[in-house]
Amino acid sequence: MFWFDYALIRYTPNVKRGETINVGLVVFKETGIDVKVLASNAKVRMIDGASSQIDIDKLKESMQRLTQKVSTPDEQYQLLSSFTSGLFLSNKAQFALDELSQYDDKVAKLFSDLVKPFSSKEKIIHAARLTTELKNKFSALNLLAKDTSELSQHKIVHNYLLSEKTGLYADFLLKNGIYHLSEVVDFNVNDTQAKFKETSLKAMTFMAGKKALSEPVNCYFVYSASAKKESEIIQHLNLVEDYSDKMFNMDSKEDQSNYLAMISELAHSQMPSLH
Repeated sequence: MFWFDYALIRYTPNVKRGETINVGLVVFKETGIDVKVLASNAKVRMIDGASSQIDIDKLKESMQRLTQKVSTPDEQYQLLSSFTSGLFLSNKAQFALDELSQYDDKVAKLFSDLVKPFSSKEKIIHAARLTTELKNKFSALNLLAKDTSELSQHKIVHNYLLSEKTGLYADFLLKNGIYHLSEVVDFNVNDTQAKFKETSLKAMTFMAGKKALSEPVNCYFVYSASAKKESEIIQHLNLVEDYSDKMFNMDSKEDQSNYLAMISELAHSQMPSLH
């Protein structure tokens, strides 16, 4: 088990107003600090109306430069805790990893959860009926990861950050030799044409996954559409077909069974008998 200390970088430009935001995260390591800061100044400008991206980047450079001559994580934290001008560190917290190869994914997840502004895609994910149903099925099969660190244990990670720059998330990601990325759309709605933007986003996510992940990626488009709806979404399916290795309609008992059996086999887990 590998343990790391980290703290949030917080900013309060006006003490009287008392508005504070998280602008970054710093991990304290024997080899030097690892600093992650916002890639956009929009969140900062909301409370001070003046900061630029250059200011944010300079903050990262200053922190790295200041800690070059200190040798321990405790000294790094103490030095950075002396920051003034509205910048300060939170109390230290810790995270643990089974393998060092999990480090980048864990830090990216912490940054996304604690610092990065919420994205519209996250709202779509949490509101999707089909996504919730799949989460419940994976959980019942004991395949759903509690944390991104379980990706190396052949668990399925929900809402996996693929790129900080684009803010794109994989609906479901599994790793077994190679990556298996599933994107989900529920077409059983009144206005299927309104889903075209969402379908386009899924195609972009497939491309982002193949670019961001270190191993080859198999892409699966998982959707729900009644027989009547399926005839209305031919354009949507044609759009995403070129980016998918396989497509599954969860309204089809055969497709649903094939998809769940495939994922279960990839995760080295046998599906329980259904009675």
